Amino acid sequence: MEYRRFGSTDIDVSVLGFGCGAVGGLMVRGEHEDMIRSVEYALEHGVNYFDTARMYGDGLSEIHTGAILREIGASDAIVGTKVRLSPSEYSDIPNAIETQIENSLSRLGLDSVDIVYTHDRIGAIPSPFQGVISERELEQIVTVFERFVEAGKIRYWGFNGLGETIAIKDCVAQFKPSGIHTCFNMLNASSVEAAPPRFSYQDYENLSSVAASVGAGTVGIRVLAAGALTGITERHEIAAQSVAPIATGETLDDDFNKASNFNFLITEGYASSMVEAAIRFSISFEEISTSLVGLSSFDHIEQAISAADKGPFDGEVIERLKELRTTFITNTLSLIHI
Repeated sequence: MEYRRFGSTDIDVSVLGFGCGAVGGLMVRGEHEDMIRSVEYALEHGVNYFDTARMYGDGLSEIHTGAILREIGASDAIVGTKVRLSPSEYSDIPNAIETQIENSLSRLGLDSVDIVYTHDRIGAIPSPFQGVISERELEQIVTVFERFVEAGKIRYWGFNGLGETIAIKDCVAQFKPSGIHTCFNMLNASSVEAAPPRFSYQDYENLSSVAASVGAGTVGIRVLAAGALTGITERHEIAAQSVAPIATGETLDDDFNKASNFNFLITEGYASSMVEAAIRFSISFEEISTSLVGLSSFDHIEQAISAADKGPFDGEVIERLKELRTTFITNTLSLIHI
């Protein structure tokens, strides 16, 4: 397993991260034995970053993740969690964030956590019922984060890099977080690469370069595009059965249709499966510190680690993917406007 320094922190993270979210569902709705087996296997094969949140299963992911890591004795695992404001908490943000961090530590069974992120989208104007915070709310949240760093209860803090691109970049540049989550996959690589002309998805305008300029590590999320880059339309029984795309098509079916353009990776022998292709694509970019993969079963972590161990794609494949992505997105838009 390859490791990368997480921004300017003293943390080295595995290029493959263990996603503990509700979309895959393993650490929320899975059987205890499956959780143990999967986490043990991940650790044995070099995965050291586990990403959870209060919102995943209303705290169940944090409870399960913390309990499994303790049961295994994995005290050196790197754990990240997240806070998110409810509409009623906008009136007293410092108290809300302080309470949420303390509750997360309690659920995780930890005295200190490696990194805490905001889980809200970032925009120019706050919208409590849409889960959007602005610079004003972030300033109050960061003040609490810094206080918890001084108290030794969190080591680092970061942002969820979803929302309005300009607002995200401005807030990253202003507040200088230690880490940021960003959507990154074969359908939308604009966090690292220049977007093609007339890009039909959200353009993140090379957000990773802004993150790097302030010393922030970058966590790639939606690496499998909520399942659209698995090549499998049937969802696992414990996975979320209805998932909205982020930063790609309007529906998951749209993303599946676009993803079929990458089938050459399998037919021409570059990868054995679309899952392998998606993971190897994500780890091909050093700008992405770690790539999170959502999991529903032990088989999923086996597949993910096998893919990561095969290493990045070479430059020729990456360039071909970029050209193909440009072509099919541009042509699709041309057809729409006819």
